[in-house]
Amino acid sequence: MGFSPTDNSRAEWVPRQRQDGRRVLVTGSNRGIGYATAAGLAALGAQVVLAGHEGSEAFGEAMDRIVLETGCQRDQLSYMALDLRSLDSVRAFVQAWAQRPPAEHVLHSLINNAGIAGAPGVSPDGFELCFQINYLSMFLLTRLLLPYMQPSSDGAPARIVCVSSSAHVFTLGLPTDEKYLRASGGGFFSLRYGESKLCVNSFVRQLASRLDPATVEVAAVHPGSTASGFWHSFPAWAQRCIASVAQGPDQGARTSLFCATEKGIVSGGYYADCAPAAASFWLGSTAKADLLWQKSCAWTGVSPTKLNAQ
Repeated sequence: MGFSPTDNSRAEWVPRQRQDGRRVLVTGSNRGIGYATAAGLAALGAQVVLAGHEGSEAFGEAMDRIVLETGCQRDQLSYMALDLRSLDSVRAFVQAWAQRPPAEHVLHSLINNAGIAGAPGVSPDGFELCFQINYLSMFLLTRLLLPYMQPSSDGAPARIVCVSSSAHVFTLGLPTDEKYLRASGGGFFSLRYGESKLCVNSFVRQLASRLDPATVEVAAVHPGSTASGFWHSFPAWAQRCIASVAQGPDQGARTSLFCATEKGIVSGGYYADCAPAAASFWLGSTAKADLLWQKSCAWTGVSPTKLNAQ
């Protein structure tokens, strides 16, 4: 989240590129920006897989609302359980994906939307919660799904869109010290949230540099300050203050939809307000970015070089 670093004075972009025949996975999609992203893609004709940890009842209600709001067909939508607090849950999710009918294996777009504002504590894997949910589990999910990602029938590259934040600018650099990353954080107003989003931006750049953009394109997006369930851990008075000045989820989903559907995005780029935006100077340290990549591969058990190896 965070406020927009770009000019809002120009006309608002509207999604128009049809997505018929494309299969899209959206994490954290039963509410807020993720829900609006899933609904927007379904309205454009995509087959949308909604993923999250809130359970089949919550996601069933979300899918029913999408049908009512967009007029899409119910069979365009499906749900799969995914809990980013656990690396084992990510692995189980990908195993479940592999067991889908062969015709449903191919993935054309991955929208890594799920995230938290911050919370004290560590994950079952022993990492600070913000780092695990916002970055490390997303890293593993993306790496394990790469073998399934393919261009669409019209030759358009597969897309990976990772939700970041302008808060990635307000940090002291990429965190790579394992002792620090395994210590409980202090919530949103610590540096942990911004650091996790800086890691997201670094991952997008690293991944894009290793992939053929004719096959898979990758982008990071800043959604803008949005009134949504993202802030649910905040006191009620704080949520009311945020809601009074923030945009709605439909607006917050715009840049994710832009990077998922528009032609000509720059792979590895950072986008805000449906346009390229300036990223943090901390991303200029290739040595630190390479170190984070290597350590993330070790922490998640994937190869640093064989991208399509599950």
